[in-house]
Amino acid sequence: MRRGERPIGLLPWPLLAGFVLLLLCQVIYHHAERVRFDASYRPLTEPFSAATYRGLAMGSTGLLAHLLAIRLQLHDNQAGQHFRYSLIDYDLLVDWLEQISGVYPDSEYPTLLASRIYTQTDNPQRLRMMIGFIERRFDDNPQLHWRRLAEASLIAKHKLHDLPLALRLAEKLSAQPASVEMPRWARDFEFLLLSEMNETESAIAIIQALLESGSIKDVDEQRFLREKLSEFQQKLLESQQDKSK
Repeated sequence: MRRGERPIGLLPWPLLAGFVLLLLCQVIYHHAERVRFDASYRPLTEPFSAATYRGLAMGSTGLLAHLLAIRLQLHDNQAGQHFRYSLIDYDLLVDWLEQISGVYPDSEYPTLLASRIYTQTDNPQRLRMMIGFIERRFDDNPQLHWRRLAEASLIAKHKLHDLPLALRLAEKLSAQPASVEMPRWARDFEFLLLSEMNETESAIAIIQALLESGSIKDVDEQRFLREKLSEFQQKLLESQQDKSK
């Protein structure tokens, strides 16, 4: 305590009571303001079907799908105010994303919104809804949506802490045929996650199969895989030695 300062317990009780009352009034005021603000939120309405929107597009389905996606993205900004994503009905949100995707399936915008915008929530159920939507779009068009599925795998790992789900999504990436063009790092998710799940032997088998297949032409990628193979083999050896002690 610095010179000249008095312990709070020595202050007159009317002053302390007034301070506590003032603090309580401030808390109540801010809570009431937040409730009033949230009450002014206009919820999402149900979208029309994709077929209806395509009929209204008069041939400009790409443009209409883009405008609908922008409208959806701006829904949380109303009257110059930004509303919390927790106020959004995610069942309706997914329906909107599905219908927009149906209007123009060649657009990546809906899955981009799902992975980058609407995963800004700590609600596990809502995160799984977004991941499910991204996975469905990937199944329809792996070439268009592989980036978003890679992001969904990371979200499952880091935000949901669900390694089995992250691994299942990573397996989908690694299982794609060579006709689906994507960088090796996207296909490498699987063995990296297997290592984290203490499935080192499986990770080693996958890397060895990749190297022996001759499908990896990039020199840097070959070097990366050999380094990982050596690292995982060492990890497996140390694990076996620990068990034998």
